Amino acid sequence: MVPNFFSLKFYLSLTLSIIILLAFIYLLKPFFGVIFWAGILSFFMYPLFKKINRLLRYHKSISALFTILIFVLFILIPSILFFLLLYTQLQNVIFNLNLSFFEKLFLIFSNLKNKLIFSHIYPYIEPYIQNLQNQLPQHISNLIQYIVHSLGNIFITTFGTIFNMVLTLFTLFYFLIDGEKILNITKELLPVESSSKENLLKKISEILKAILYGSVLTSIVQGVLALIIYLVLSVPQPFLFAFLTMLASYMPFLGTTFIWLPLSLYFLFIGSYLKAILLFLLCALTVAQIDNILKPFIISGKTKIHNLLMFFAVLGGIYRFGITGLFLGPIILGLFLSILEIYRSLLNSKENTSDSLS
Repeated sequence: MVPNFFSLKFYLSLTLSIIILLAFIYLLKPFFGVIFWAGILSFFMYPLFKKINRLLRYHKSISALFTILIFVLFILIPSILFFLLLYTQLQNVIFNLNLSFFEKLFLIFSNLKNKLIFSHIYPYIEPYIQNLQNQLPQHISNLIQYIVHSLGNIFITTFGTIFNMVLTLFTLFYFLIDGEKILNITKELLPVESSSKENLLKKISEILKAILYGSVLTSIVQGVLALIIYLVLSVPQPFLFAFLTMLASYMPFLGTTFIWLPLSLYFLFIGSYLKAILLFLLCALTVAQIDNILKPFIISGKTKIHNLLMFFAVLGGIYRFGITGLFLGPIILGLFLSILEIYRSLLNSKENTSDSLS
């Protein structure tokens, strides 16, 4: 029966439905992050779950537990350990970030005027160095206080983070078990014709995979390679600079060069010429080339995301969500592009319908 859109009963029912929907959204609001992460993890881990499920003769609960165990052992725990080391090294940098450190840095720059290469350049930058040296003391203490306060907030939210992590794994368990049911419900709710639903879901899957494998995975590989080089060459705070290299991989044009080139120049300035040359060559031949080799290989034939879009997605994610925004920002970008794809599909279907009628 077709509802009467002009009846009072219809409007009352619609209003009541909207109120209930808003109440349900408000009820789940504290757990949006948990549900979101569980959904994203289940999307990428579902192929592994299916393989394990076949090996275990379709015992879904046990297969889901094994899948989560693999995730915890090989992804979650190493990530936690890495960020703990990163936190420790960031603390070391902050505690050493005092006036004497900058005085040593300015002394290095002043010694450059005696070098043959920099003797002609130094007179042009000397006024700026002196101006920075005069203004620096008043800003150092404020900067240190701000960073220490920000790091302190990490410990305040630690319990909540652990609770959300456990809740995410718990939700992931049921998402893996009922993955096919959730997918079928999603297909039913998509506002497109039945013939277009499979193609649309395939497109969404390609966008999300291009985000994760083509960008996030590439940046992680670059960060790991950079970490190995930094450890071998005894770069100070290697985990911190490896993390910064991973972040810099999202930058258009310069990319990881934004980190390892200044480090090479640092070794050059302090007289470690061999380390400077090795760091430059190793990073230029390995870290910088990963983006050109790995990304096209992984996402060949799939949807490609523009570097500038990815760069702002990462920056916005980190600004809004902290360290998790490194992954959350690109994923939100992927979902946004998927929504645009749905909208474009609707427009195309309407145009095709109007053309056939005309």
